[in-house]
Amino acid sequence: MNDIDAKKEKSMNKRPTGRRIWSFALTLALMIPARIAFAAGIDPSLIPDGSYPAHVDKVIDASHISVTMQGTIKADLGGTFGDKVKAGDDIQITLSSGKVTAFSKK
Repeated sequence: MNDIDAKKEKSMNKRPTGRRIWSFALTLALMIPARIAFAAGIDPSLIPDGSYPAHVDKVIDASHISVTMQGTIKADLGGTFGDKVKAGDDIQITLSSGKVTAFSKK
């Protein structure tokens, strides 16, 4: 009787490899959208009003630019830029309610 109990206990302690693989795959699948969302940048309305230095990564159109602020914060900002801003420019921006109200090149 003790041999049967010992065999049951051993078989219950084994974790199937398939379960580990599925757990890892599920964890990975849940982490990927979070990483993509982080890479897309933050909502400009969450940035407090004030003046900030920024590096222009990309000019989307005459009224939208993609910038990097403080080296790591990426945001797409709206304002009136015309053809005065180019990708690679370092600018000083003034934000109000998530919109660029003024900017100057450094």
